[in-house]
Amino acid sequence: MTWFIDGSSQALHSFAVAHPWLTPVVVWVTAGFIVLCPVGFFLLWVWDRRLRPGVAALVGLGLTQWASHEMEKLTYRPRPFVAMHFTPLFPHVPNNSFPSSLTAFAAVAAVIGVLAWRRVGLVFVVGTVVVGFGCVYVGVHYASDVVVGAALGAVCAAVTWLVAGLPPVTGVLGALERRLPRRRRGSPPRVAATAAS
Repeated sequence: MTWFIDGSSQALHSFAVAHPWLTPVVVWVTAGFIVLCPVGFFLLWVWDRRLRPGVAALVGLGLTQWASHEMEKLTYRPRPFVAMHFTPLFPHVPNNSFPSSLTAFAAVAAVIGVLAWRRVGLVFVVGTVVVGFGCVYVGVHYASDVVVGAALGAVCAAVTWLVAGLPPVTGVLGALERRLPRRRRGSPPRVAATAAS
C-alpha cells in the first residue's frame, strides 16, 4: 500500500517536471493556504469570542510538534529529492521527510475548525488538502508523509478539543470569557450559530 501511495508521488512529480508552467501556480496557491489557515483561524476565533477553539488549537499545535519530533526520532526517511537525486521545485533543506509537519499543523486547524464552526471550518480542510498536495508536487514529501502528518494532526486536535471540553476546563474558560469585553449591540452573531443554521 505504501509502495502504491509513494509511487503516485513520483508520478505526480514527473508530471510537475513535464509541465513547469504549473509550478508557480501550485506554489502560490499552497503558500496562500499556509497563510490562510492561521490567519483565518485567528479571525474566526476573535469573531466567535469562545476561548475553547483557540486554546485547543494552541495546545494541539504543541502536542503535534512534540509527537512529530518523537516520530522523527524513530524513523528517518530521506526526502524524495534526496533519495531520487533531483532538484526540488521549491527549495528545502534535506532533512527528515517523515512525517509532514506542515500538513499536520494544517490538520489541527482543520479538525478544530470543523468541530468549532461546522461548515465554515471546511475551508481549513480544503487548506490541508492543498498544502499536502503542494508538498508532494514540488518533491519535498512523499504522499505517505502527508497522509501520516494529517492523521497525526487530526488526532492531536481531537484530543485537545475533547480535553478543552471537560467540565473543569470549561469552567475556567467560561470564567475568563465573562471577563472579556462584551460585543457591541448590532454586531454579527456568533460564527458557531451561523454555521449551524
